[in-house]
Amino acid sequence: MFYEGELHSSGNNSKRPGHKHDIRREFHKQFRELWRVDGNLNEWMDYGADKAVPEFQRIADRHDKLGYHWVPLVSDETFTHCSIDVLMLRPGKAGGLIIDTDIDNRLKTLFDALQIPTSQSQLPETPAPDEDPFFVLLEKDSLISSVSVTTDRLLATERFIRKNVPDSLTLSLDQSANRDHVVLIISVAIHATKTTLDNLHLIG
Repeated sequence: MFYEGELHSSGNNSKRPGHKHDIRREFHKQFRELWRVDGNLNEWMDYGADKAVPEFQRIADRHDKLGYHWVPLVSDETFTHCSIDVLMLRPGKAGGLIIDTDIDNRLKTLFDALQIPTSQSQLPETPAPDEDPFFVLLEKDSLISSVSVTTDRLLATERFIRKNVPDSLTLSLDQSANRDHVVLIISVAIHATKTTLDNLHLIG
């Protein structure tokens, strides 16, 4: 998965209640495409000879919540969990993963955006026409079994320099950087706690 844009720490989300869902929408587009092009998942998009409703629609109906129909890739019902590997590129020096507590809080925002939301306050009242059903990675973030994070410096300055600095101010490159801007490359491996016919297509 790929994301480029602002990623705020979880403590700042009260100022922008829709921030997590903005990110969730970007991932929805990618997961919807994954279900379309993946040979195994694509079979669940079709009706099949003996099914009146495609399997993805059955999943969506089972996860009817907060006015949305959700289609999680990883869920309790499929006995799956996942490991996540994140490459985070951002303005500033490389490193800082251990001492920069803000990185940890920003990852919490990311993981919230990968799951079905728990509160209506994060959501518009109704989904957009292309968001019914809404594809997500996780039924809930407790299904993340391990996380690996690598941080590095984003060198493409044109991507993160603020454009709204008054002409009267002369700022250095570091001073004019939007520190909330990130580029994320996310890899996911799905694992099974119990192998069933319903999860072979996810872990195979």
